[in-house]
Amino acid sequence: MLDTRVNRTELALFVVVTSYLLLDVVLGVDIPGSTVFRPVLGCALLGILPGYLLVSMLGLGDRSPGRVVLYAVGLSLPIIVCLSILVSAVLSTFAVDRPLSPSSVTVAVSALVLFLVTVRLVGSGASWSLRPLAVFEWITFSVIGASDQLHSRILDWDPGESERSARSVVRRLSFRDWLALGSLTLLPVGAVLVTLASDPAGLDWSLVVLSCAVAVVPLVLLQWRGSPVVYPYAIWAVTATVLLQMTLVSGHIWGFDIHFEYATALEIRQDGYWTTAGGNSNSSLVAITLLGAVYSMVTGMELVWVYKLVYPLLVSLLPVGIWYITRTEFRGRSVAMLAPFALVFYYGFFKDMPDKQLVAGLFVVLLLTVFLDDQLSPLQRWTLGLPIALSVVFAHYGVSLLLVGFLGLGLVARYLVRLTSGVRVVTRITRPVLTAFLGVVWLIWYSSTGSGENLESVVTAAGEAFNAFPISESGRSGVGYATMGVESGYWLTYRLLYIVLVALIGLGVLGALYALATDREAARTSEYTLFSLGVFGFLFASALVTFGMGFDRTFQIALFVLAPFAVTGARTAVTGLARFAEQLPRDGLRARVSAVPVEGLFAVFLALLFLFSSGTVFAVADQPEPSYNINYNESAGWPVYTQDEVNATRWLATRTADTGTDVAVYNNYDRLKSRDGLLVGEVVPSERIDSIWLSRTGLDETAYVYVSHRPMMKPGSDSTYISVERTPFYRNVLADREPVYENEHASVYYVRTNGTNA
Repeated sequence: MLDTRVNRTELALFVVVTSYLLLDVVLGVDIPGSTVFRPVLGCALLGILPGYLLVSMLGLGDRSPGRVVLYAVGLSLPIIVCLSILVSAVLSTFAVDRPLSPSSVTVAVSALVLFLVTVRLVGSGASWSLRPLAVFEWITFSVIGASDQLHSRILDWDPGESERSARSVVRRLSFRDWLALGSLTLLPVGAVLVTLASDPAGLDWSLVVLSCAVAVVPLVLLQWRGSPVVYPYAIWAVTATVLLQMTLVSGHIWGFDIHFEYATALEIRQDGYWTTAGGNSNSSLVAITLLGAVYSMVTGMELVWVYKLVYPLLVSLLPVGIWYITRTEFRGRSVAMLAPFALVFYYGFFKDMPDKQLVAGLFVVLLLTVFLDDQLSPLQRWTLGLPIALSVVFAHYGVSLLLVGFLGLGLVARYLVRLTSGVRVVTRITRPVLTAFLGVVWLIWYSSTGSGENLESVVTAAGEAFNAFPISESGRSGVGYATMGVESGYWLTYRLLYIVLVALIGLGVLGALYALATDREAARTSEYTLFSLGVFGFLFASALVTFGMGFDRTFQIALFVLAPFAVTGARTAVTGLARFAEQLPRDGLRARVSAVPVEGLFAVFLALLFLFSSGTVFAVADQPEPSYNINYNESAGWPVYTQDEVNATRWLATRTADTGTDVAVYNNYDRLKSRDGLLVGEVVPSERIDSIWLSRTGLDETAYVYVSHRPMMKPGSDSTYISVERTPFYRNVLADREPVYENEHASVYYVRTNGTNA
């Protein structure tokens, strides 16, 4: 039954949040502290309150705090996206000039929250009949949840039970528990302070200390014997620390695809509407572009800081979801505690600012968390699951399509097990209806938005992968990374750590398959193994074929699902060594091998993995840092921009907006991938950006030329930039001209095709 009880504290909180934002954003009342309260309350309104109200109304308030937060956020984000699309469509039909504005969005979301609160108020004083809900449960069970079982506790729910359970979590926390939670909170706070104060020009020992503290958290958690609430919170705190260390290294966004997504979100923010028309493929990624613009409107934050603060905190919930999945599917709390760090400590997790792939991964993990939760009824499961499934599609075309494929393979594998062994595998995630829903929504969404460009790019990537089979010539395949030359023993150790991680995952999957083949009971409960088998097959194939992404990205996707198998693989390895030791003549060797503390050893392995992948070991040893390290060297692989460069491109945007003049940048790729090209592409449409190839000597059309102090990497390098003065274009076109705009780090020239300079 729906939970319609009204908690006075919650009611007061909802009223305060909505009233404050309506006064500040809609009515423009000057409220003291608005610069702090508006972002905080705006994030709560968008990211938590709508989902929390629905979660509590579904009778899930008695679950663990971590699950409540995951489910509330997982519901809130798609609700906000769909509501924003609805507001844009409805107000556009009434010829409203800017249907998506801070006022309209704030009013719409506040109205929704107050409506849900009213439903709870009315429901708390009314006699709710069980019959309609029972009928709805029966329909859900019959149509889409045939393998589910109805839970009587939902139909015969006791209003007092949830409140006691929720409050007991806090009551049971000891002083030691609170001290642990406070200490963990210092990690993300320290990340903000240390990163903003650090000097990337030299080694910052405070950053080294912070990285070492993060690395040892799994070891410390293995010794924890207090409240279990500490485990998921520790996972979130470490993840937030790692991501904030990366995103806050500069005052502007940095990365690759995020620049194009930012440009689309900025356009939505400035124009005040979202549409499916046009050739902008990023308009389809509404969980990144439209949602980012809405967050900026309601919170008053600059769009840059939405991506630098809000999205990292949201993505930090992804490993928490892995914790709950592993707790459900794998024996032993230590496996669940260690598994998320196999993803978090992988450099591919923090190499870029969180954008479409990680956001899609968040929703994939939330979807698995929901459908693997055995305590949910069909009504609860599908009410939570379908909006989250929509969000997977809304976030990334590639990850969502891969999920459809993995679910389909798991579905086929489940039927094969039943046909060959007669064992009926318990069905939770490999459901035909869920797989079909995702597939149909994916096809409709990406064929009808962004002019079908994302659908076309997927088809193109699939064709390239097929043509490259059985092995890709790209150096970004797994084999390409593994056979890349090494510069020192540090680099060799770094590579070996990742080879070991992949090998452990393989051992874990093989061990699970062996258990499936030899243990009838394991076969009955092995759905997650069958689902993971398709993911592992994808990972294995990406060692040879890049799928248009590269092994670093395919490994990241695989770890969303396969991370727990790294821990079980370590157990399998020790068990195998123990059996081998039994064949040796030395007495007691097997017992000593079997007594090896596998979890502790794996935690040490994780610590080493992070210290290498973060660049800490290299920085301390005065070695060249690896690409995409955590801000020990801002030139190592990721284009961090100075404010001077950002200001120059904004000046450029004001000069070209009305005239439609082209802009030329140094770019040696088929699409905009250079450092200058990415930044200019935020404010100038890509069709008006001309590439200055390294062999180019002139321009065909009148254009502005944007040149920064580090315009693009040298071909074949990931840390060395070209010298502009040595290029033919600079010598022939720019050397004798005066810039029309210039600061310490960037210059803008205006070049006419007749040879004159404005």
